[in-house]
Amino acid sequence: MGRKAKLKKIRREMASQEPSEPEVNSEPTNFVNQLEKQGYQLDQAERCPELPEQRKNPQL
Repeated sequence: MGRKAKLKKIRREMASQEPSEPEVNSEPTNFVNQLEKQGYQLDQAERCPELPEQRKNPQL
């Protein structure tokens, strides 16, 4: 059996043994729950600061 035939056989065996993908929980609150588990709180989210309207020139 040649090298390519062995690789082809191995690929076929691996394709037949692939486990099925786990079910993804797609509840709308799942995203919020994951963030809270990571330590984030949506009520106290840090927003970006207000940007000035006029651009300042750098000092040299």
